[in-house]
Amino acid sequence: MDFAIIAFSSSTAANRLKKLALERNFYGVTIQQTPRALSQNGCSYSIRCPISTLTGLLGLADSYGVTHGYVYRESVDAAGRTFYQRMS
Repeated sequence: MDFAIIAFSSSTAANRLKKLALERNFYGVTIQQTPRALSQNGCSYSIRCPISTLTGLLGLADSYGVTHGYVYRESVDAAGRTFYQRMS
């Protein structure tokens, strides 16, 4: 299963979106430190969620003015290596 990573510049913004997501029954939403491969732009916290919930989460963020950075698709190849593809 692929996941989405939504980067944030603060833990406050990430926590706010996670709280909003849980209130609206979005499951599988977790906060983590942004993977090192993605943190060049200074974003230190991320939300990781199933790719199927990404559109809903981004809509929720827009509705409540929760600013985020780039969005990435997290995938694992046949050898078990994790890689990221920027989506926006």
